[in-house]
Amino acid sequence: MNEHHAQLKGEIIDILKYCINCRFCLPSCPRFQITSKEVSQGASGITRSLFYAAKWDEQDKDVLNELRDIVYKCTTCGSCEVACKTLSTGTKLVDAIEKGRELLIDMQIGPMPQQKKVLESLYNNGNPYMVTAKKRKEIVKGLNLKSYAEPAEFLLYLGCSSAIEEDVQKTAVALGKILDKANVAYGVLEDESCCGEPALKMGESALFEEMYTRNLDLFQRHGVKSIVTLSPHCYDTFLKKYPQDQMHSVKVQHYTAMLADLVKAKRLDFGGKLEKKVIYHDPCYLSKSNNITNEPRQVLSSVPGVALLEFGDNRVNSLCCGGGGGRMWADFDSEVNRLANIRVGEALDKKADVLVTACPWCFINMRDGAKVANAEGSLEVLSLAEFCAQAL
Repeated sequence: MNEHHAQLKGEIIDILKYCINCRFCLPSCPRFQITSKEVSQGASGITRSLFYAAKWDEQDKDVLNELRDIVYKCTTCGSCEVACKTLSTGTKLVDAIEKGRELLIDMQIGPMPQQKKVLESLYNNGNPYMVTAKKRKEIVKGLNLKSYAEPAEFLLYLGCSSAIEEDVQKTAVALGKILDKANVAYGVLEDESCCGEPALKMGESALFEEMYTRNLDLFQRHGVKSIVTLSPHCYDTFLKKYPQDQMHSVKVQHYTAMLADLVKAKRLDFGGKLEKKVIYHDPCYLSKSNNITNEPRQVLSSVPGVALLEFGDNRVNSLCCGGGGGRMWADFDSEVNRLANIRVGEALDKKADVLVTACPWCFINMRDGAKVANAEGSLEVLSLAEFCAQAL
């Protein structure tokens, strides 16, 4: 065992030794809800499997491959940690799972086979979508957003999905319209790279370090002092995973909070009346990870005519869409349903006209869920920015 393996195993054991196997996390685990309800499919089973593999110094390749399949099923949504903090010992279960993935990468067992090309694309292209950096730059130019230059109030960090995925690009364009309407000086950098979160969540820490180094150099060269992100995952990564001493006090905000600030300051008002029943889906990396739940609701409530509905499980208890933790690029046979399909069904049961969310991956999964349910004519799936742009 090399020194790094020993360190990771020690860290995993140190975290998970506080787990008392009470299994209060299981009912809250989204994975557990869409499988056969075997313990190994939920948070408690995933972390127990990891704990004993580390403690017993498991080396058998077949066993480790099985462990990989278990550990990479987690969406890293944090529902287990919310339950554990409320009902049990407050164990940092997701931290342990992420370290487990790093260990499996180090042992050349991880990631999942489908995810390998994603990591290669991150390294070669600076994004997980197998699009060259040159092509991405051309796409961003075509969005006709303002280029970043001082004294812009902030850098609008597009991230990968909002720059490359055609349907998600509409969010970036809509947000640009809103900012222009509010006379906000913003700008984008056409040559930005991925924040690195997919690499981090899949356990490729060395690649993540390379990616954050690229971005920190980019921010410094352009004198960036403030960043607004479209993705909650980028927001969380900049805020918590980048070395803060190298961020040089750069302010980071998700666009939902930025819009709420503009509404509160009366820099943004909505002249259009939208008589719609709107239900808001809380992305995990806004709600569970960062407690940003009031701001998007404040923005929606400021739109004339909106009747705001709520899911039964909302805010920090929101159902995960299933896309986090690298799962946008992996499928698992043990799952009998998709979480986003369940969420769309709940929105239809509530008689909502529009399902609004504020995460590119949530949007993609909810959009696909509406297609599966043949509900595209009765339920519109929009980002918060798209919906608000309709009310300008």
